[in-house]
Amino acid sequence: MHAWLRQRRGPARTSLKLATSYPTPSLPTASSAKVLIRVSHVALQFSSEMLFQTLPVIPFTAPPIPEIEFTGTVVAAGSAASSDVREVGTRVVAYQNIPDMVMFGQGALAEYVLTPSSQVTRLPEGSDMVAMGGVLGSGSTALKMARTAGVKEGHRVLVNGASGSVGKLLIQVCKMRRAKVTGVASGGNEEMVRGLGTDEFIDYRKHNPLPAYLASQYGAEPFDFVFDCVGLQALYANSPEYLKPDGMVINIGSMEGMGAILKNWIVNTWWPTWLGGVPRRYVMFSTPISKDDAVVLVKLVEEGKLKISVDSVFSMEDAIRAYERVATMRARGRVIVKVERD
Repeated sequence: MHAWLRQRRGPARTSLKLATSYPTPSLPTASSAKVLIRVSHVALQFSSEMLFQTLPVIPFTAPPIPEIEFTGTVVAAGSAASSDVREVGTRVVAYQNIPDMVMFGQGALAEYVLTPSSQVTRLPEGSDMVAMGGVLGSGSTALKMARTAGVKEGHRVLVNGASGSVGKLLIQVCKMRRAKVTGVASGGNEEMVRGLGTDEFIDYRKHNPLPAYLASQYGAEPFDFVFDCVGLQALYANSPEYLKPDGMVINIGSMEGMGAILKNWIVNTWWPTWLGGVPRRYVMFSTPISKDDAVVLVKLVEEGKLKISVDSVFSMEDAIRAYERVATMRARGRVIVKVERD
């Protein structure tokens, strides 16, 4: 089968290689709970390029296959697999666990993927296999952010990075909860962001530095929560100027790099206010996908309550260009690789 393999540490163009005769995963054993899926589309993670340049490839192991979320069709399943995804030909959305992808190289950017049925969710007939390929990671993150904050009717929230894959879904989730949403993005994305239900829009290029503008405009009516999907430390450092005393900053962004992420988390979480720490709650978390969230997200999409934006679709052979599109940080939705051949 065709599969992209990571050969070494470095950017996608120098670290990835397309194998054309990589071994296809074995069929699930008769009594197993695993499912073999023929992959249709794979959504690239915004953090992949950073991981490629940070994580080494373990010597004397099989070259790792990247990526975790995908759509496809069931080819075979063990008898212990979930009944909803056991039938051959079932269209599904699925994911690989991040530890399995990082430590054992069992990623999704290949023609066939073997995965536990607990990580596979049935799709209704007629589902958009392209868009659904990018709903799980961003959607699970948006759900967790809103749940962690406890967003409800009457809350005022700021979404920094409102035009990104998580930001766009987070806006919709917050509006479902009847919150008032202010979105931050570049001016060129204003129409799109407003179209998702945003109540107010801020062009960060026009209002730079952003924290100073927020202090001047929202100091008298501060936000209940600040959701930072970009990773701007200054947004938290200055948050007392525009965030309620019992408010919370939730950060999932990585704009400033892995070293800064770790440093900021330690300082922002543990540094006491009496030594100059910021007197506002700071939360940063990983968002592993769960099947329960996948079921919720699929239902919301099918009911028309959640719109999934796709920035672009690349062929399997052209995956390097797809990664370079993600790396620009200008994608207006998920970047998808079409794996299945016509």
